[in-house]
Amino acid sequence: MRQDAKTRAKPRAAAAPQAAAITEDAGGSRSVRRALEIFEFLLQLDAPTTIGEIVSALQIPKSTAYELVRTLSDSGYLEPGRRGGGITLGRKLFELGMAYRAQVDLLRDGSQIVEELRNDCAETVQLSVLENDMMLVLLKEEGSHPVRIISRVGSRVPVNWAASGRLLVSDLDDNELTSLLSKSVRQSPTGRATVEIDKFIQQVRKARKQGFFSELNETNEHAGCVAAPVIDGTGRCVAAISIVAPEHRLGKTNREALTKKVCAAAAELSKRLGAR
Repeated sequence: MRQDAKTRAKPRAAAAPQAAAITEDAGGSRSVRRALEIFEFLLQLDAPTTIGEIVSALQIPKSTAYELVRTLSDSGYLEPGRRGGGITLGRKLFELGMAYRAQVDLLRDGSQIVEELRNDCAETVQLSVLENDMMLVLLKEEGSHPVRIISRVGSRVPVNWAASGRLLVSDLDDNELTSLLSKSVRQSPTGRATVEIDKFIQQVRKARKQGFFSELNETNEHAGCVAAPVIDGTGRCVAAISIVAPEHRLGKTNREALTKKVCAAAAELSKRLGAR
């Protein structure tokens, strides 16, 4: 009986470290998820935030939030706001983003082409992609005119607000488009964006066929843009390049000139991605 007891005791003793490892792993995974949630939350904000706001928005225990913020700040992933109020994304994330951009053809080559196009037209130039059902601005170069349109990298807008949006969803069939638009279409700040799904789908098909699209005053008062698709080696639209300008510089003659420039830039980037 004593020998059997000893035999049974050994597995229980061996199991203890394994159980501890499982608990530690679960706790570590939870911390990673919460850190990522903090990054996502800060990414959506235009200004620094406080730990209290993070706790409230993400439902994270206060002690956990303080510990995560301290650890991420010590590592350079978070840092104080410019005026010392709240916290914001840190320089280390910028370094990671630059390293990522250097390894990805779309971003590496797109960065060069966006900058060259800005230098050529002196207007604000953006490169955008489709993220889930929204348009995401990945790259941006500010125009050099005294009066110019300011945009923000990382901003997300409904696809029906932008010329680029018509192009980014142009590979979807009518049923897929209807499903996406039924969940994401909303009226723009100016009240002039197309919200009728059938009409928007017609615009999408026209945009892809002609290879560009333009809009005026649909998202912003007295401003508009012209956009062209970036096509990869499989023939799919993986991004769109757009020139954003004030209304008074989007008259017919100037708009046609800008359209030629943006189409040429998008064609060059498409070529580098393997499009024929």
